[in-house]
Amino acid sequence: MRNILKNKLKSFKKSLAKTILDKRSKLIKSLDINQIKSILFFRDDDKIGDIVVSTLLFREIKKKYPGISIVVLCGKNNREILKYNNNVNQIYETGKNFFKNIFLFRKLKKRNINLAVDFYTFSPRFKRLLMLRIVSAEFLIGFYKNSYNIYDLSTDVNFFNKHISKRYEYLLNMLKIEKPDLKYDVTLSSNEENKAFELVKKCGSRYSIVLNPFAASKHRSFSFNKLKELVGLLENKIDCCLFILCQESNKKEVKSLENDKTFIISFKSVLESAALIKYAEAVITPDTSIVHIATAFNKKTVALYLDYSDTYEKIDTIWGPNNPNAIQLSVNTKNKRLKNDIENIPNMDILNALQKLL
Repeated sequence: MRNILKNKLKSFKKSLAKTILDKRSKLIKSLDINQIKSILFFRDDDKIGDIVVSTLLFREIKKKYPGISIVVLCGKNNREILKYNNNVNQIYETGKNFFKNIFLFRKLKKRNINLAVDFYTFSPRFKRLLMLRIVSAEFLIGFYKNSYNIYDLSTDVNFFNKHISKRYEYLLNMLKIEKPDLKYDVTLSSNEENKAFELVKKCGSRYSIVLNPFAASKHRSFSFNKLKELVGLLENKIDCCLFILCQESNKKEVKSLENDKTFIISFKSVLESAALIKYAEAVITPDTSIVHIATAFNKKTVALYLDYSDTYEKIDTIWGPNNPNAIQLSVNTKNKRLKNDIENIPNMDILNALQKLL
């Protein structure tokens, strides 16, 4: 009963927001790329993997239209990826403070943005509609928003079983950019590169391997016992040094695995992790942000995914490695006996995949 009421309230709020904010304030017009001087990309989801893939957009637009100013609205975490990206002219960072965000959106409005692109695929809530209204770009492109007036152009092309880069390629084609290069860009500073190079240089083994055992969800993260078993397998079967990436909160738990060949790394910056990936031979990860960073450097990657075969939105396809040097492993839930959890990808399968790549 409580869930029914909660869903009804949520639906009412969306309807109310649409009634109040979803109004077309400009004449219907077509998109003329030749008149565009600025493009705003809404990447305020703060997801690192999304912004890594988005870098292909910024580069390809700049290649064909160098005079267009690329503006990105992002969060505190994914902003880091764009720190040294020369294809982005200006970055705005959203936060959790509603009133500060309103002030930020008003600053964007004063920029008189010609074109804005919103990749948000769900029905926009009040805060998002309010943001779009305040920014008020001359032309707004959305995905699956044909029922909303605020969007000037929306596409209903089914991208839910295609890699995310295909969605971006479609957008580039709309902007008259044919056959774009879909490679990602992760730009590093010399300090980050030097730090990573010195770390990898300590490895006296044949291979240096980055192991990232943690993801945003507990179902996509290694337990300590699984991690310990995999580390033991890798140490015994492959002549390698392991660099285990972890957050400060996980460091204490995994510290016991450290030895002269296995190093526990807790970086404050995602670009430091990216630099380490650049100089390593291979990567093992269940986290798609690390998968996409590894793809940017064309690294040998064992990418671990949950099983999305029975869902309409094929997450493992949409956010797959898109890397010829990657092997993608998924939880085998087809026999209905296994829980859809990274724990249920056998460590021997991970080892065998890595050995094939090396």
